[in-house]
Amino acid sequence: MIRTQVEKFAAERDKAVDKNAAAAATSAGQKPEPGNTPARQAFDVGKFAGIFAAIGLAVGAIGTAIASVMTGLMGLLWWQVPLALMGLMLLVSGPSILMAALKLRQRNLSPLLDACGWAINSRARINISFGNTLTKIAVLPKGVLAITSEPLCREKKSPETLYPGAHPDAGPGPGCSS
Repeated sequence: MIRTQVEKFAAERDKAVDKNAAAAATSAGQKPEPGNTPARQAFDVGKFAGIFAAIGLAVGAIGTAIASVMTGLMGLLWWQVPLALMGLMLLVSGPSILMAALKLRQRNLSPLLDACGWAINSRARINISFGNTLTKIAVLPKGVLAITSEPLCREKKSPETLYPGAHPDAGPGPGCSS
């Protein structure tokens, strides 16, 4: 029911936006009448004074909060400061940790396989041993020759061979050690 109401509201808003855009597009093509030109709004000093007052209030509130936290930390013993900081970190990160733990308990490989084009119709649950197998670092088989040099670190050809009179700049490529 809620989803239906949200979809209906979104459809109404979309229609209203389309209607307003169409009206604006048709009125933009018409020339304004000589006596019907829009007047420029005058500069409102009071509005800007209110904005600056709100910014000053926000800066003052932030400064007061920082001062009260620092006063509280200075009142603690030396061994209580790390505990208070860890408690603050746990307070901020706790909900994210809890959500991550719940998501990890529901690990499922089937959406990933389905996105790759494999037709998996059942849940492919990932337990701890299967997860460890998937996250192992690949090792090359015996007898395979690996390319260990960077292709960008090869010596560049001199531009003089390509363009006569150009400045020669033969050296290793970017990010190379030599």
